[in-house]
Amino acid sequence: MNNRFSILNVIKLAGAYIAFSIGSGFATGQEVMQFFTAFGFSGIIGALVSMLLFAGLGAILMAKGYDLKLKTQTTAFRYYCGKHLGFCLEIFTVVFLFCVVSIMIAGTGAVTGEYFNVNPKIGAILMTAACIITVLMGLKRMVDVVGMIGPIITVFTILIGVATLANFGHLPSALTDFQVQQLFQLRATGGWWFSQYKFLDTAWFSGLLYAACMILGAIPFLSGLGASANSKREAVWGGILGGVFLMLPVILIVLSMLCYPDKIAGLEVPLLYLAGKNAPVLALIFSIILLLGIYSTGAPMFWLVINWVSGFISSKNLLLILTLVLGVIDYFGASIGFGNLISILYPFAGQIGIIMIPVILFKGLKRQ
Repeated sequence: MNNRFSILNVIKLAGAYIAFSIGSGFATGQEVMQFFTAFGFSGIIGALVSMLLFAGLGAILMAKGYDLKLKTQTTAFRYYCGKHLGFCLEIFTVVFLFCVVSIMIAGTGAVTGEYFNVNPKIGAILMTAACIITVLMGLKRMVDVVGMIGPIITVFTILIGVATLANFGHLPSALTDFQVQQLFQLRATGGWWFSQYKFLDTAWFSGLLYAACMILGAIPFLSGLGASANSKREAVWGGILGGVFLMLPVILIVLSMLCYPDKIAGLEVPLLYLAGKNAPVLALIFSIILLLGIYSTGAPMFWLVINWVSGFISSKNLLLILTLVLGVIDYFGASIGFGNLISILYPFAGQIGIIMIPVILFKGLKRQ
């Protein structure tokens, strides 16, 4: 067994895991607000549930990815679920990721238009081009590029959280009934059928739903990351550290948001509000970090889509043309917008992800 172990490579692997999971919803604070802050202080319980799942499942998926070393990463579903069901999940996940890439492109246009006074179309075109170019560089180069963005976003998010709590002077106090109601209306479990059952319309289940949704889309990517590790030990620790440091900033941000529940409840980019109010020096920098967060999700997801398509195409020229065509389709798909994505699409994917969790545990821990 290969026992090579590099701390720097573990940080790269963990950073790529974090970067892939962040995206526009996380970096703006929307996901944190809907899945965690909406439940008040109980949201921290949900964040801890997510942390445990992200760390454990991430380690298992990356370790198994190191063992399997799949040529086409989306075929990981066939290993976990069998040929036929696995192929169906492949198609669902590829379509889901393709849609999310459009959402990332749309998010870029919104941020560049609102905070930099740049035509949203220019921002969307630049993000589309960045995704295409990064994909053409290949996964190994992508890990090097994207892997360093994750730790940067984590550090800045922590700084904003610490600055907010320091400026506020103390931990947030108990919320008023009105504030609780305002936040509760935003909860991710308020839709679908979750709200019909009290035990599902809770912070712990929201944490489970969030991790399940993110892990479902990350199965192919984490398999690829594990395969790029120098050893199985690196893969395991990359998954553990990635999961832990993905969620540590979330706990800080939940506390920070609860300092200003009335203000953040109606905002599209609550994290930028916290930065502007409590760390003005960081606000402009964080707006750039926000774009990097969107890129760090959009590019790897677009790569997974192309990686899946490449399994059916042998011609490199044809694959290049299809990459450009799919990039253009994603650009025009961005016109759909992403307003309801988190509240509708993510919980739907989360339900499938919940079913996948015991499957990952059984197959992932099973010896070959």
